[in-house]
Amino acid sequence: MIVYVIAATTFSFPMERFLYLMRHAQSADKQPGQTDKERELTVQGLRDSIKVGAWLMNEKINPDAVVSSTAIRAKSTAGLLIDTLKLMPEMLRLNEELYDASVRTFLQEITQLEDSLNRVVCVGHNPTISYLAEYLTKAEIGDLPPGGLVVIQFDILLWQKIGEGSGKFIKVITPETL
Repeated sequence: MIVYVIAATTFSFPMERFLYLMRHAQSADKQPGQTDKERELTVQGLRDSIKVGAWLMNEKINPDAVVSSTAIRAKSTAGLLIDTLKLMPEMLRLNEELYDASVRTFLQEITQLEDSLNRVVCVGHNPTISYLAEYLTKAEIGDLPPGGLVVIQFDILLWQKIGEGSGKFIKVITPETL
């Protein structure tokens, strides 16, 4: 007779999740013949993206994913965060819908995240990023400056449960304050 013993494995999901909403860093003005999506970061924008990434690293914040708009300035900001944090390139998720997105569209992206992700950075554009931070936390954020990052904590098990006022405002980080 053969007896199989299967060890019981307990899986636990943290009840705490963090969302880092970031406005893309400073970008150049639109040039003749260039679309708005093609605008690139300025030298200051490049520096600021690295500075915010270094802050995340110093705080030992290791995102599980970085979600970004497909606009060049947002992709570049997200890419520099990934490089600075030494994350795998496949952790970057680009979404065309996040360019010129409404709060509702951005919220749909967040509520569809896999529940295995606990810390997610979303890089997008104003005014949506600022409005979304205020919607989720009911805190007064105001106009988030280029390269600004809002830290939000959620005491939830599932991303799909995120909604109006469900997040706790932790802090705003700006390149100027670092």
